[in-house]
Amino acid sequence: MGDYEYDTLLNRARDRIPTDISERNRWTMPNPEILVEGNQTIIRNFSAIVDAMDRDANHVYQYLINELGTSGTREQIRVMLKGRIPPKRIKEKIVGYVKTYILCDQCMSPDTSFIKEGRTTLLKCQACGATRPVRL
Repeated sequence: MGDYEYDTLLNRARDRIPTDISERNRWTMPNPEILVEGNQTIIRNFSAIVDAMDRDANHVYQYLINELGTSGTREQIRVMLKGRIPPKRIKEKIVGYVKTYILCDQCMSPDTSFIKEGRTTLLKCQACGATRPVRL
């Protein structure tokens, strides 16, 4: 083993771990770019948000429409919602979507996917293997 002390070896090993692996919160989502124009509210970077979530854009869009109690149109990269909706409210609903349909209840990992078992849809965690039913 030589003259190395345990703490020295441990620190050396920790220093060599790549930061994208060692940082617990490596998953980040872009901040919603929200614009209120007249009587409509626009989420300018909707597609970037959905890409970061790795979820179906239609599902995220329908969730937001239902939760915000409004209607709107989805274009290539943005969403236009009817009415003047406070940006804070939109951000809260996006956080709600992440908690409901992305983060694992057990280990809080974002590495999850939907799987079907019979007529039930489950959210399965790739990190710890936990599953829980979700309503789509």
